[in-house]
Amino acid sequence: MGFNVIAFLCALGCCLISIFIAGKSQSKDYQEWFSGLKHPDNAFLLKIMHYLGIVVYLIFGFILYSVIVRSDIVSLVLTVVVIMLVGLSPLLLDKTRNLKTFFYVMFIFPAILPVLAFALLQTGLVYAISVIAYFLWILYEMSYFYRLMKLNR
Repeated sequence: MGFNVIAFLCALGCCLISIFIAGKSQSKDYQEWFSGLKHPDNAFLLKIMHYLGIVVYLIFGFILYSVIVRSDIVSLVLTVVVIMLVGLSPLLLDKTRNLKTFFYVMFIFPAILPVLAFALLQTGLVYAISVIAYFLWILYEMSYFYRLMKLNR
């Protein structure tokens, strides 16, 4: 099984669309608003958010490529949904500027990621473990936003 150019371009295109959507929230006004909030003392999230975003897109781009090549429709749909949600979540926070709404909308990640991990078990254990690692990160991120929400009522 060689390199599939079409699958690569589809995975790359999906990730680039999501990155473009996420980039729409990077206005100076939004950055000033977000940095002006009271943040929890251990604001680990702020320091690595952009770097982690790159890693997340690389991981999910690779997963998407693999499920396209294997024609795994369930994993394909779930992976595309996760990639788009990764891009839409910062845009949602930018447009609403409502930490409570953002926090509750984030519950879609812990709902969908275990389903995706289970579906990926048939594709490969490495993919499922990658999704579980992201699931654990999302749990940390949700606890961070919960504390952020409580600090900025």
